[in-house]
Amino acid sequence: MIKARDVAFEYNRRDNDNNIVSIERALDGVDFDIKPGEFISIIGHNGSGKSTLAKHLNALITPTEGTVWVDGLDTSDAANTLKIRQMTGMVFQNPDNQIIADVVEEDVAFGPENMGVPTEEIWDRVNKSLLTVDMLERRHDSPNRLSGGQKQRVAIAGVLAMKPKCIVLDEPTAMLDPAGRRDVIDAVTMLNKKEGITILLITHYMEEIIHSDRVFVMNKGRIVMEGSPANIFERAPELSEYGLGIPAVTRIAHILRNRNMNIPADVLSPDELVECILNTIR
Repeated sequence: MIKARDVAFEYNRRDNDNNIVSIERALDGVDFDIKPGEFISIIGHNGSGKSTLAKHLNALITPTEGTVWVDGLDTSDAANTLKIRQMTGMVFQNPDNQIIADVVEEDVAFGPENMGVPTEEIWDRVNKSLLTVDMLERRHDSPNRLSGGQKQRVAIAGVLAMKPKCIVLDEPTAMLDPAGRRDVIDAVTMLNKKEGITILLITHYMEEIIHSDRVFVMNKGRIVMEGSPANIFERAPELSEYGLGIPAVTRIAHILRNRNMNIPADVLSPDELVECILNTIR
């Protein structure tokens, strides 16, 4: 679905006279392959290059060096830009920056309408997209009446209505409370598991990556670790070198294993941990 080879990106910093005063290398030799239907999480501390990488995946920016292909299309070729953006939808941190209409259903309809989709099909897509993210009952509401998590689900529905093959979510829960974060992650996980949509989730909440197929850890513009969530969490000392911790559930599981309790290394969720503890003491 997405392939990157030797991708580098540089930001030029300019003074008041528009002279370049410094060059910051935000990505530095990034390589990866993502298969259709995969759920990939990308984590890293602030400034590691996560968001810069995300913007490459639907041609918001293009590499200074190297190549990114989306479904075989080179993102640097301007002739491919429209097709790439129809295939790869973006959801950003602040849903208020993506919601532009005064009514929920009109906002979801905006994307397919601009793609020239026939009216009857637009409303069919709106219905299905809102149903998918469990927001159909709020279709006639103003977005101003919604919680942060509900707004983010509307933003996701707006992307879904354009029928993308892939959705890139750039820290979509960063501005939400815990309940809102759960709502959004549940919706994203469902889209991947039931709809088969390729998901790239960029987050700094470690507990949000447990449903991923693979995790990329970024540092100084490079992918420095890659593996399943369980594999990544087993490497806690290495994560700490990159300024990252592990979820509380994983820490507790490590402590219990060190006390000779039979807790598997791949326990990731609170429910799994509770079940393992109960099985141990029965």
